[in-house]
Amino acid sequence: MGSKLTPEKLRLTCINLSEEISKGDDFLCNKDVTIFNSSIIQLKDSSDLLIASRGWYGDVRSWSGINFVIISLFSKQLKKLKQNILDIDPKAVENKKLKFKELKDKVISHEESLTVGPEDPRLFYHGNDVYILINELNKKKQRHMFVSKVDVNDLTYGEKIEVCKSLSTDFEKNWGPFIYKDKLHMIYDINPLKVFEFDKDFNCKLKMSVKDALLAKFNKSYPDLHFHIRNSTNLIDIGNDTFLGMGHGVLDYKGNTEINKYLIPSFDESKYSKEDKEYFKRFFKLYTGFFYKLDMNKNEITEISPFFQLPNYESKQELIFFPTSIYLDKDKFVNISYNVGDNRSYYLKLHLDVIDISLYDKENIDFQMNHNINQNYYIELVRSIRKILGYPLEKRDYYRFGDVNRIYASRKKRLSNRKKRSKKSKKRSKKSK
Repeated sequence: MGSKLTPEKLRLTCINLSEEISKGDDFLCNKDVTIFNSSIIQLKDSSDLLIASRGWYGDVRSWSGINFVIISLFSKQLKKLKQNILDIDPKAVENKKLKFKELKDKVISHEESLTVGPEDPRLFYHGNDVYILINELNKKKQRHMFVSKVDVNDLTYGEKIEVCKSLSTDFEKNWGPFIYKDKLHMIYDINPLKVFEFDKDFNCKLKMSVKDALLAKFNKSYPDLHFHIRNSTNLIDIGNDTFLGMGHGVLDYKGNTEINKYLIPSFDESKYSKEDKEYFKRFFKLYTGFFYKLDMNKNEITEISPFFQLPNYESKQELIFFPTSIYLDKDKFVNISYNVGDNRSYYLKLHLDVIDISLYDKENIDFQMNHNINQNYYIELVRSIRKILGYPLEKRDYYRFGDVNRIYASRKKRLSNRKKRSKKSKKRSKKSK
């Protein structure tokens, strides 16, 4: 372990993507616009990143408003190069007087709402072309899955193709695309494990549907509440017909919101608005993520991590955490985008070696004993490994937050910024005397 895990591999750097996406755009900086659920892929033969984000124009807590899509081209330093806003009526953007339903004492979860426009974009490669996967209302008002080819030069996408109509329910989301034996596949659900296989024209068939008694135990683990697991992201090929994906677990404790005093104790000190703080105190679901390995030879999920959240700068605790995409870079870092609080997108990367350490063989899971919900799991794991290996343990050594200008600045620029902050601090100190 020591030879592989260098200090650079044992560090979490958390970056708010929504801030960079909205920067310099008057419409996206509108107080009624929310940017979240971003999906990232690295373009082939390039270091640039393509990002597709869900935009929301309206009140994101009452779900009064409309969806749209933002496609952005970023540098590897996560600096915005160019961007396009799609699937929204220009008149809606121009009309600054639109009124949205205010949220009073009622909590409306996303699953209970039927919103207009494309939701939750996911980017994936099919051959040498980039495609976008979204869920959107069809003519029958069913929220089904659609795919469309992306023009990476113009940052647009073409006609949307509705997929797997005959295998879909009235409400679909969270499918996970991956390429297996040169064919597009999508994971539909975790348990039963359902995987669809597609031909070149996006006609699909059910490849497998396998119930897993071990994974089913998670759903029965809170007898007085409700817990379920679902897929979240695309999957990445890690060799030997095995794929790494991320899902999410939802603990529903409706009627038991006193639990929030334990789950979000420092929420009043967070950077959420006063209205959001009151909203989440009434909220009754805890969203966490997990990694899993899918073995296509065995037709089963073989390993799974504990349920966790990843950090963000604005709040120490969250009720809504949702992984949205992953890609593996040349240095074997798993680059992750994730939704926090249903109102911002974040990015960080974890080394594949760290994720491997975190995974449990499902046969050896004793849930709520050796495997559990632990929101800070990866911060604690990284710190523990650093201590075993004798690496520095100051907080800034293994987790930090920042915007792209600070995190990716040159050493000379960072030192310059530090001197400026020091001078400002001294001036404030003199004034207070």
